[in-house]
Amino acid sequence: MRNENLALVSERLRDMLSPHSEEDARLIQKGMLLYRQGLVSQLRMDEETVTAVVQDVVPAKVRLELLFFDMSDCSCPGRGVCRHQVAVFFAAYGREGSVAEWIEDWRYPVREKKEAADWGMQRARTIVKSTGVADRDYQSWLNSFSESFDSILRSKNYLNPYVVGELFGIHWRRLRAASPRGEEWALLYELAGIVHSFRALDGLSTELRHQAETAERYYGHVFDDLQRSAERIAKKLAGMALPLSFDPFLESLKGDVRGLLSGLRLVPYERAFLYINVWSALFKKRGSLEDEARKLEEAADRLNEGENSHPVQIAMAHIHFLQSEDGMAIESLSGLDGQEKAPFLLYWTDELAAQKEWSRSGVYIDALTQNLRGTLDEIGGYQGRTQFARAVLESAIPYVEGTGRGDVLERLLQQSLPYSYYDYGSLLFERGEYAKWADLQVFMGYQYADLPTARLKVLEKEQPEAVISMLHQAAAKHIAAKNRPGYKSAVRMLKKLRTLYKKQKRQAEWNAFFDELMERTKRLRAFHEECQRSKLIDV
Repeated sequence: MRNENLALVSERLRDMLSPHSEEDARLIQKGMLLYRQGLVSQLRMDEETVTAVVQDVVPAKVRLELLFFDMSDCSCPGRGVCRHQVAVFFAAYGREGSVAEWIEDWRYPVREKKEAADWGMQRARTIVKSTGVADRDYQSWLNSFSESFDSILRSKNYLNPYVVGELFGIHWRRLRAASPRGEEWALLYELAGIVHSFRALDGLSTELRHQAETAERYYGHVFDDLQRSAERIAKKLAGMALPLSFDPFLESLKGDVRGLLSGLRLVPYERAFLYINVWSALFKKRGSLEDEARKLEEAADRLNEGENSHPVQIAMAHIHFLQSEDGMAIESLSGLDGQEKAPFLLYWTDELAAQKEWSRSGVYIDALTQNLRGTLDEIGGYQGRTQFARAVLESAIPYVEGTGRGDVLERLLQQSLPYSYYDYGSLLFERGEYAKWADLQVFMGYQYADLPTARLKVLEKEQPEAVISMLHQAAAKHIAAKNRPGYKSAVRMLKKLRTLYKKQKRQAEWNAFFDELMERTKRLRAFHEECQRSKLIDV
């Protein structure tokens, strides 16, 4: 393609839009339809921009920035890449290449995955034949990891992001096939391979110019799987009687794990968790934590300008945690927002709960509680917020049960509303705090008719005043709707209200309220008709 910048946009769109996503597939389909119907006009192209007008329901003016595609814009109200931008891209691409072939190549990456997998398997078989089982030598392990990784993932000039995970899987199976003999040696070898893979994948992503968002979308799961495997392996090794010959290996591994905290650009929090899990399992009783703290301070000083410092901060906080310096651990997290801190605060809370160290647990629970509402606001989506609120509550419950601090649980539940509604409601009902339960329903916007019948019966018996208040509010809301269905619902509420007043021997109070209501609504003829039909008013 003559226009190299347009070719870059072509690759960028391949990275951004997945054929496995229904939403992305519809976007491509709509853009293609606009292009094929000849609705793209006034197309102008130069080396850096493409502009055009798309005659949709409302004409849309589009400007594609070829050098900085993310800065492209469209006059339509859509966010991100829209169908008009896709249509203009196709119109521009069609001048130099085949749009049908572009879509074919985009739509069927599975074929490319299979081809890449077949090629990768051939490379892996060649490597296995030439290397065999790994020796018990740390540097030779690293050399072997690099040779396998480079041979399988770096031998092509360009890899689409959606084949990286497939090829890495082949590399990983080959790596494990060459494990040294002996279970503990094989586990240590695999753990070293995981640490190497984090750095190698990050470096590959940079070389391929995969943006962080693209890399994490297509092969971010690889990092997550590796981090979880590292946690499992480290715990298993911690339960073994390791030979003295392990010591130099562990010392080298320690430095490599620390090295993942800086100089990389992808998955900062997975890298931090890998550090935490390895140190918690293998190094908290080895060597000097003070020495590690000093090395982390040196690593912080060497960070490049603009580099994400959070992994180093989190690692420092964890060293303070292992030293029982909880205040300093919390202080080390300054600069991280609530959503970024939360997973680590939860981790430390759970660790202390397992050890029943309640006095220390309170420090981390207080840190979670301080801005819980703000943290929830940072999390996208109702489901994500609900899951986070539940995770906080589950971490706090052992502390509450161990200390009898029910006030802590209630404070967390209150600050988590509305995402903790069911848990808080159940707690209040179990405690017999029926007035608070009724207030919670009002706060959540629930009306009398929305509530469970079984609980309403208990409430009518134990806290009738709360039910009376709810019925008054429900009736008023239905009357304010000023329509026949609303009046019918209001009458049902009023009949129930009258019954409760009678049971409370407050007939005079009911009569006064109802007379005032009839006077206030005397112009609402349909409402009065419903009252007469239901015999609230004597005819």
